[in-house]
Amino acid sequence: MNHSRGSNGQWRRSRAALSIASAGVVVIAVSLGGCSLSPTAAGDGDTLTIATYKGYGADLPWVAADFKKETGANLKYVYIDSVASSLQLVQKSNGAIDVSVPNIQFIGKGIEEGIFQPLDTSKLTNYSAIYPAFSERPELRKGGELYGIPWTWGSSGLFYDSSKVSSGTDSLGVLWDPKYKGKIALYDDPTVLIPLTALYLGEDPQNPDMSKVTPALQRLKGNAKLLYSSTDELAKALASGSIVAGTGDSANMGSLIASKATGTMNLKYEVPKEGAIAWIDNWAISAKTKNLDLAYKWLNYMTSEKYLLRWANAPADASPAPANKDVVDSLPAATLTRLQANPDKISSLALQLPQPAARIQSWVDAWTQVKAGS
Repeated sequence: MNHSRGSNGQWRRSRAALSIASAGVVVIAVSLGGCSLSPTAAGDGDTLTIATYKGYGADLPWVAADFKKETGANLKYVYIDSVASSLQLVQKSNGAIDVSVPNIQFIGKGIEEGIFQPLDTSKLTNYSAIYPAFSERPELRKGGELYGIPWTWGSSGLFYDSSKVSSGTDSLGVLWDPKYKGKIALYDDPTVLIPLTALYLGEDPQNPDMSKVTPALQRLKGNAKLLYSSTDELAKALASGSIVAGTGDSANMGSLIASKATGTMNLKYEVPKEGAIAWIDNWAISAKTKNLDLAYKWLNYMTSEKYLLRWANAPADASPAPANKDVVDSLPAATLTRLQANPDKISSLALQLPQPAARIQSWVDAWTQVKAGS
């Protein structure tokens, strides 16, 4: 999930911010050009500064009070709008930001540039509960050391109205089916649509043959009624009945289903037989933090059963799937389905991984031309 380009994660996190009513919370909105943060005085452990997305788990109304009760520490939030900007912000803060939440697609850059520090797994109380398929990813490691602990994950796959789409719902082929022409919604992001198209064609989603993908994209665009970039756009189209299927993010689709925002529509979300595109968000500690002990307490809190279960069981808070397998094992069946957190699906997912800039640009160019009809 490439947060720097309006990806699924950014779509999720750009919704209306949750209000912060807890005591001991400071919120800072910063731009890189005007960054004036300074390290917490002497790093005394009284305040932890977190770089995160507004309305994305870490700043839920009850979190600050709960964390203060457990640790005695206050929280300070620095809101970001992309992983790329957060890496620069953490680096420029010179230790003023203690922890941040890099995506697996970009954490390697932070590791190589010395922005994050290696983690002592003996201090990570929930490390053994993290899915090995996530925690052992090479993108999170250098020299055998771990630099980020997986926190949440999700997928970009297929949604459909089961009352109107009754066959082929286990396949991405629904999106190309001519009988649904003018009734398909597509999330407007080439770094999702191109890998999904590659999966449909049996191509490598990381490096597909664009001579095959581009014609398929043109056919897909020809079927689309809506190219959307926000949950509001999609929810309105779904409620109107003008959309019967499309591409969507698992966490967002789960929230729409649970909230009944689409009216009487029988909305479903699937990881289709061809697979889906996946992302992993991780917590990492700044290389220059002055609050190392407190930073570890935060990582342990955020990956704990107590926190993750409370988040997951509140549909309105749009929790993604937890990376803690013990949490997943404790979820009610309905919640497991809503979060699309079934571990059996993990092997079917194609992760959004670091890509050469030239390849990403070629995807953007191809999609721009398809949208323009050329």
